[in-house]
Amino acid sequence: MLRRMRLLLDGHLTAAENMRRDELLHAAVVPTVRLYGWKPEAISLGNSQSEADIDLEVVREYGLDVVKRGTGGGGILHNATEVTYAVVLPIDHPGLNANITDSFGLLSRGVVNALRSLGLPAELESMPDRTRDALCYVRVQGTNVMVRGRKISGGAQRRTKWGVLQHGTVIVDRDEARLARVFRADPEVIDAKVTSLAIEGIAPTRSDLIAALVAGFTETFGPLELTPWETIDQPPAAPAPERAPSSP
Repeated sequence: MLRRMRLLLDGHLTAAENMRRDELLHAAVVPTVRLYGWKPEAISLGNSQSEADIDLEVVREYGLDVVKRGTGGGGILHNATEVTYAVVLPIDHPGLNANITDSFGLLSRGVVNALRSLGLPAELESMPDRTRDALCYVRVQGTNVMVRGRKISGGAQRRTKWGVLQHGTVIVDRDEARLARVFRADPEVIDAKVTSLAIEGIAPTRSDLIAALVAGFTETFGPLELTPWETIDQPPAAPAPERAPSSP
């Protein structure tokens, strides 16, 4: 019988702490869904990107943190309203196979389920890699969650011999002006390729959006076990003190 997946609801944390937690989860390779936000707002870069992909003067002007993800893909602006997810599965999980497209679909399915429950016609769309834009949301690449032909959730993955980590987002507010400046992107391209909950005319509270995501991932993976982070991030146990030899 498969163990229930853990569910972590972590609130808003710093960029460095968010990535530290996801790397720890990937190393531990216990099936987990983690939902969180970013404070301060931040730019995360894919593992093959560098700071040359963003305008650092603009980043400093907006007071954004910058962090490198362990997963691939393009850069993301994590604003205050966005919800980020991380899913970790062992490489031998029965739902996974060697097909990358299939695994992206499995790990993104919770977002599709959530958005449909909120009334949006969300669907998965897979496409061959044809661009390497600095901004994730305008790349023609991989498997993405789309609404009416525009991306509303990007995804990036890391595979090792022991497990899979997938990062993804739900765009609540598109924030196109800052996206264009930070990533030196064409605003018309952003408008054509990227949407958001606000643009689609829905405005769930953050708690309602998180509840929809929890239900969506539950539909995909079965019941999730709410787990406090403090029970995971424990320091190594100190060695037991040596006992003095007894007197004869």
